[in-house]
Amino acid sequence: MLFVVLGLVVLLAVGAGTAWLVAGGGSATDSGSGGGAGEWSVPLASADSMDFTQGLAFAGWLTDKTVIRVQRDGVLAYDLTSGKRAWGTPSPGDQLCGATSGLTNGKGAVAYGSDQLCDHLAGVDAATGKMTWKIKIPAEKSRLANSLTVPRIMDAGDVAVVYANDVLSGYRLSDGAKQWTAQLPQGCHIKDMNTAATRVALLLDCTFEGSGGLVQVLDPKTGKTELRSKIGELSLMSLMLSADPLIVRQEEGDKSTFTVLDDRGAKASEFTTGKVDMLAMNTVAFVEGMFEQRRYLVQGGRLYLTTFPENVPGKARSSDKVLAFDLKTGKQVWESSGTQPTMLNLVRADDHGLLALEVGDWRDLPPRLVRLDAATGKAAEVAQLPQKYGTEGDDARVFERNGAVVIVPWTPVAVKHAVVYVHTKES
Repeated sequence: MLFVVLGLVVLLAVGAGTAWLVAGGGSATDSGSGGGAGEWSVPLASADSMDFTQGLAFAGWLTDKTVIRVQRDGVLAYDLTSGKRAWGTPSPGDQLCGATSGLTNGKGAVAYGSDQLCDHLAGVDAATGKMTWKIKIPAEKSRLANSLTVPRIMDAGDVAVVYANDVLSGYRLSDGAKQWTAQLPQGCHIKDMNTAATRVALLLDCTFEGSGGLVQVLDPKTGKTELRSKIGELSLMSLMLSADPLIVRQEEGDKSTFTVLDDRGAKASEFTTGKVDMLAMNTVAFVEGMFEQRRYLVQGGRLYLTTFPENVPGKARSSDKVLAFDLKTGKQVWESSGTQPTMLNLVRADDHGLLALEVGDWRDLPPRLVRLDAATGKAAEVAQLPQKYGTEGDDARVFERNGAVVIVPWTPVAVKHAVVYVHTKES
């Protein structure tokens, strides 16, 4: 059983040193299966290992020229056109142990350390792989044998927000300069947090002070408090689901309540759903915390959720549905099952609707890129991918750009590839 501990990741330590766990480059093919105009993939060298921490990805980054995978032994970039290794930067310490989820102006940050202490942060230039700065950050040794406690790292504009050893600080991505350390109300602790380009949103538990829950918003450049809002008593499973707009999710049994706050901290809407899927896609055995990646999207005044997965009768796979909610009214706009009974991985949303990957099954159902209509949720196939990549996109970061689908699995559980690239006939 896994217990979520904010900001902490526990990695199974497996001795000193690292091994390059991903093959040197992709194997390019011109496959006629599934409509792929151009296709390559990178095998995951640790796919058959029972130590699932070996191939765990801390981040998947996409630039104009490369897809970048940040994992335990280093940061690896692959050319989008050919799949060849563009560059590779090994961890400066025994292992990497965290990363910003995205890039800002081509810059990201990674955490690294020894096999016992994750106590450094480094800046990464995504164009070259060069680590442009390195600093020491707060850290603590795990109380558990053969494990490592590491920080949660999130990006907020050009600032890396780091939560470690009960300390929340902001570091400038350009040079690693410390910008601030957060000040919390007395008697309160951080239960969850999230970031946006211009905002750091904290969900605080102040039960011992008699205040219940608070939402506190910080300026990522200065760390100064911009607003505080009382949210009432918090349930055990409470999340700061979104920083912009501010959305708090609380779970009670098989129901979830979502509270939306406006920019002044006042309640804009509140609605309750049935059981939705808030399981983290990037956790494996011996790994707890990180910035957890979940199956939902917030875009254009909409909250897109997925229902809890159910088994497909007669098949060795699960399926779910997408729910769309209007954040102003709290009303459900539509429910969609996609085009096939399978899991859906949400890629992005815009005015035209929601783009998603139907994960499929390598046995009998090819993955499909589908678009769910903004008004109705009706699903239409955009492109079909080769069947051999079925299930690779289940627990994965999925990108789409100009007809190219890029899949970066978070974990090595039940997958064989570190990166999958398919250029479809759609553009």
